[in-house]
Amino acid sequence: MNILALGIAVCLSIFIGLFWIHHSVYNRNLSSAVMKQSNRVTEGSQVEHDELNTAGSYQYPLWMSVAVLIFSLSIYASGGHFQGWDEGQADDSVDYLIAAQITKGRDQVQQQPQNEMALVALAQSYAEGGLYGDSVDTLAQVIELGGADARILGMQATSMYYRDGRRFTPEAQKVIDTALNLQRDELNTRMLLATDAYLNGQFTTAIEHWRIVLTNQTQPFNRQSINNAIMKAEFKLDELNR
Repeated sequence: MNILALGIAVCLSIFIGLFWIHHSVYNRNLSSAVMKQSNRVTEGSQVEHDELNTAGSYQYPLWMSVAVLIFSLSIYASGGHFQGWDEGQADDSVDYLIAAQITKGRDQVQQQPQNEMALVALAQSYAEGGLYGDSVDTLAQVIELGGADARILGMQATSMYYRDGRRFTPEAQKVIDTALNLQRDELNTRMLLATDAYLNGQFTTAIEHWRIVLTNQTQPFNRQSINNAIMKAEFKLDELNR
């Protein structure tokens, strides 16, 4: 049975049940008040009056319940392919805004193929869209034009890492080594190494990389977030050592 349909049915049942309970309590209290003020009415006529009143009183909640059901089912049915909502697949397509960025970047690179900044921007757009292979190739063009640069190599290593399924292949390791030889505290490279170490439970290694990042004075980054990451890793490490 569709989980969404079951959930909606349960919620509607609870809502309608509470509505009827409230209505019954209200009618009971109202009848008691009327009876106290109707001492002149005979017993027979009072019974007849109560029967008519009861029959009429339940028409309102009945129609309200039907209206709520119809309204809810209408909204549920208008939601599209609701039968398969819990069997959906992740959308691997590039977000249309990022796709527009990529298209714009490609056009700019086509017009200015020697523009390193345009190539770097295009590589970043590729990475944001999950097109890591294209990002690696574009950054390779940047390196060919301007030579080895630690920041560009760090970006390239990051794209290689995600392209290869979050693994450090020999190709990526070579790029990482070159980047760190050029700049020991290069931001992209150290953040990549720290993140991978943390995700694999190597908290001491992750802390070491983040502490090296904090010595970087040439690339902008949020130092508070790095300190928070270090504190979190230290907490995890303490839990393991207990």
